[in-house]
Amino acid sequence: MPHPSDVKGVQRFVGFVTYLAKFLPRLSEVCEPLRRLMDKDTIWHWLPKHDAAVREIKQLVTQTPVLRYYNVSKPVTIQSDSSQYGLGCCLMQEGQPVAFASRALTPTEQNYAQIEEECLSIVFACQRFHHYLYGRDNITAETDHKPLIAIFSKPLLNAPKRLQSMLLALQNYNLKVVYKPGPEMYVSDTLSRATASGTHTRSMHEQHAVCSLQTEQVDVEHINQADYLNVTDQRLIQIRQHTDRDGQLQALRSVILMGWPDCREETALAVREYWPIKEELSVQNGVIFKSQRVVIPRSLRPEMLARVHSSHIGGEACYSQARDTLYWPGMQSEIKDYVSKCTICNEYAIEQQRETMMSHELPMRPWQIVSLDLFQHSGKDFLLVVDHYSDFWEIDLPDFSAETTIKRCKAQFARYGQPDRVISDNGPQFSGVEF
Repeated sequence: MPHPSDVKGVQRFVGFVTYLAKFLPRLSEVCEPLRRLMDKDTIWHWLPKHDAAVREIKQLVTQTPVLRYYNVSKPVTIQSDSSQYGLGCCLMQEGQPVAFASRALTPTEQNYAQIEEECLSIVFACQRFHHYLYGRDNITAETDHKPLIAIFSKPLLNAPKRLQSMLLALQNYNLKVVYKPGPEMYVSDTLSRATASGTHTRSMHEQHAVCSLQTEQVDVEHINQADYLNVTDQRLIQIRQHTDRDGQLQALRSVILMGWPDCREETALAVREYWPIKEELSVQNGVIFKSQRVVIPRSLRPEMLARVHSSHIGGEACYSQARDTLYWPGMQSEIKDYVSKCTICNEYAIEQQRETMMSHELPMRPWQIVSLDLFQHSGKDFLLVVDHYSDFWEIDLPDFSAETTIKRCKAQFARYGQPDRVISDNGPQFSGVEF
């Protein structure tokens, strides 16, 4: 952990150790030189006594009684956080730390959306503390990012591909993710801003664990959302160019990357309509994605409507086709409105009317009218007989020959009585002279 370089850094450092104050002897005495740097109107001047205070505090927080031994019978809490350049996490029991961990973000990870970085910090914590967490039931994961709570309660398919990969990695652990305000996340917040340099020597076990984490980290980085879409490279380039010129989507992209406010009222009006799906949005290569779908800029929507309805199918069918790949607010109503104004569809609309249902007359007794049908399932042949009066049905296992079908029908009619009428689909077994 580097020494603080400004007042803000001192405040963060002192807040971190104050959180652990009940385990630290003589903390107020050791911290006194650092507290004086935070006094109002004090000129920033770092002296050797401040270096000594930081060194002594580091010794205090990395040995007993601050660091406790792990107890398998007590509940476990992992506190994780991400900053602009790093991840930090802490394994805790009864508010006392068991182990600290941190690492720097790669250049690719620094471009992740805020929700992806926060989820990555939980993945990092679980994988780094795997031997403490695997197979346990009572694990609480604390995060200061509210949208992350919602994505854990939604179906996996609602998450963007990169988040899906992280959530799948967390299936190994029985986590209960809870929200904790950022100002109370002293330990993980400080660690995420003071990432390990990686210059110190590690044991073979630590090296193996770190290498495994780095392999999974590279796998997540290489996930390309566009690979799972039925969209050409030329079309993606076009969508990216129009997204760059769309003021609303530029504001939305900034909010996704920097993080959403805590409540809807604090969200900018330009992007407020995206608030209900905020945890499903991500950005990759300049294109905004909603789960598995690409968000279409306003200037491209008329062209997309025309392409979706190019085969002149109905409004529901057009929307069903479009929702697999495309998204924008109000897309369903716009597609239905576009289809309803199509001159070609309106010209032939009468010919496309649904046939009215034709009902059979109601029977007066059981087995007066029956329906027969032959079908196959799992390589076997079946004869289904249904009584129209009671909806009672029986099933036989004949072959599909007319002779066998006749024998089975005779057996059915011998048990329940001869029907006045038999209704079938005019299959060859039923329309032949023998039957």
